[in-house]
Amino acid sequence: MSLIDPECASLVRTFQRRTQRRPPAEITAARDPMFKRTGSSFDLKNIREYGPSDDPRRIDWKLMGRTDRLFVKEYYAEERDGVCLLVDLSGSMDIFGASEALTIAASIAWMLGALGLPTSLWGFSEGIERRLDRPRGGASPAPVLAFFHGLEIGGRTALGATLSVVRKTSRHRRIVIVSDFLDSGFKALACPFDRCFFIRLHRDFETLETGTSEVDVLDPETMRRLRTPWDRPAREAYRAQEAALDGSFSLKPNSWYRKVAPGLDRVALYWSLLEALHA
Repeated sequence: MSLIDPECASLVRTFQRRTQRRPPAEITAARDPMFKRTGSSFDLKNIREYGPSDDPRRIDWKLMGRTDRLFVKEYYAEERDGVCLLVDLSGSMDIFGASEALTIAASIAWMLGALGLPTSLWGFSEGIERRLDRPRGGASPAPVLAFFHGLEIGGRTALGATLSVVRKTSRHRRIVIVSDFLDSGFKALACPFDRCFFIRLHRDFETLETGTSEVDVLDPETMRRLRTPWDRPAREAYRAQEAALDGSFSLKPNSWYRKVAPGLDRVALYWSLLEALHA
């Protein structure tokens, strides 16, 4: 379980206890019911008498008024209540933190499964590299670890094209993306999912500086050698590009965005994401 952060198991247990004892007020009206263990779609399966272990929120009060007896409604399980999770495997991730991205993605994938949420896990660069579907979730880390075993970093970032494929293939309404988002074909506003959760790997310019006025770099996505200026104007341009990218995510309705730098408190990141998915 080395790829999965060791604190994740404790986070799952804590989050389960919190939601059982004090569910958020929005849960009864939410259409994003992360913790409705029985079917949560709007397709009625049957109506039966209320039992001691049933969720009282499922009681049909109108029917009780007519019959003076308690009944509950059962619905078919809804695949759309799951989550797609995309992890970027392109060459540029080596610069911004490929190992950190894989750990974050593996940890999130395992936690969502352990919480019983259907998940669809995708690795991509220029196209789809690997896919894992867990329609019933699952507490075992083995499928998640097997998914990440032997994955290689390389190629260009084709996030825009990948999203189009995932949207056509999956019925899930929510998506979590772990990437550096260095793809001119991707626009956060155009992300084709109802709810989007963006986790962006980045590094400050100062951590990249070489101390020289020019630098020869190997583009990890095209494998071409480039000579670029490495001076104050380059730093300002880098910061302006970062600010523009940060601002683009706020334009997408129903979205959640976090920027991840090396050394970030990942436990706080995971907890914030779980709460956002639940809200």
